[in-house]
Amino acid sequence: MKIGELMNKDMVVLRENDTIERAIELILRHCRTGVPVLTADNRVCGFVSEEDIIKKCLPGYITTLKNAAFLPDYGQFAKRFAAIRYKKVTEIMQEKVVCFNKDDSDFAVAAEMIRRHFKVCPVIDENGIFVGCVSRAYLIRSMILEKNREEKAVLKYE
Repeated sequence: MKIGELMNKDMVVLRENDTIERAIELILRHCRTGVPVLTADNRVCGFVSEEDIIKKCLPGYITTLKNAAFLPDYGQFAKRFAAIRYKKVTEIMQEKVVCFNKDDSDFAVAAEMIRRHFKVCPVIDENGIFVGCVSRAYLIRSMILEKNREEKAVLKYE
């Protein structure tokens, strides 16, 4: 099955001028793990994930620590968020974004997403224009729908 038939066609996207606060609002409101960033002509120029936002609110050295339990917490997370909330998403977005074509097979997309540990990826058309997103959940949903179709086909011929 082509990924264009399975993807989420809701246009939950960010624009280059949107703030980090807007990214958080969209991620929470739409229960997403990340959101693509689009140019004015609807081409994918970046991607902002929950992880990108959280990393921006933590000190840079935190990823080198094996355990952060000894660090004192004096509301540092909230203070760091307050300091970045009005910055543009372009400051934290991932710029090298893997996009799938709407004609790619669900099997190929699933394999690539698992291999690269992606949770959600943008989908583009043959002209490079954003048309939706595919997620692990949508891939699982396609398996269930396919199983239901097969069961109905068997029942039809019995």
